[in-house]
Amino acid sequence: MERLRLGSSAAITKTLESGATVTVERLEAKRPIPCSVAKHEAAHVVAAGKIVSATIIPSGEVLGETRPVHLTASSAAAAAAMGYEGFGWDKLLTVDYLGVDWETAKAAARADLSGRADEMYEVATILQERGTIGQSDVEEARQNVKNRSEGIFPVQVNVLPPEGKVVTYMDESFHGEVIVADLYKLRN
Repeated sequence: MERLRLGSSAAITKTLESGATVTVERLEAKRPIPCSVAKHEAAHVVAAGKIVSATIIPSGEVLGETRPVHLTASSAAAAAAMGYEGFGWDKLLTVDYLGVDWETAKAAARADLSGRADEMYEVATILQERGTIGQSDVEEARQNVKNRSEGIFPVQVNVLPPEGKVVTYMDESFHGEVIVADLYKLRN
């Protein structure tokens, strides 16, 4: 077995002692860039922790909506705290319904969201892809962020032995490293 470290590069090629040439390529799915509504709703989602649902599918005058399991001033003010527009209803809920000062709620939201930009962006991306999400999608987003931080991502491994027949298989990296299987195991 041979360990290959990808690091930040998208592909690496190495010739092994056996004469085989191994190429490992990081597989990256094409994903949409989240719109401002998706980013707005993602701030609410991440601050809420647990949601019933969130959507960026417009309904009436509303461009998006997040339904948290428990509404808090911090989750209601989260989008405004992050600088997103369209927070009129959020402010009304925070001040008139929850009875919390708007600036205090935004400060609490900023504290709750500190260091969670990657999670917000991943939730926003999934929202952009799917239109409507639930708690399981939020958990998927969190796992995606965790995997990236641990260097876990899908790869394609191409092994060209001296005999010339290419063996290709899919694998997953761990801490940015891929273990290339023994060639005799690949042939069986």
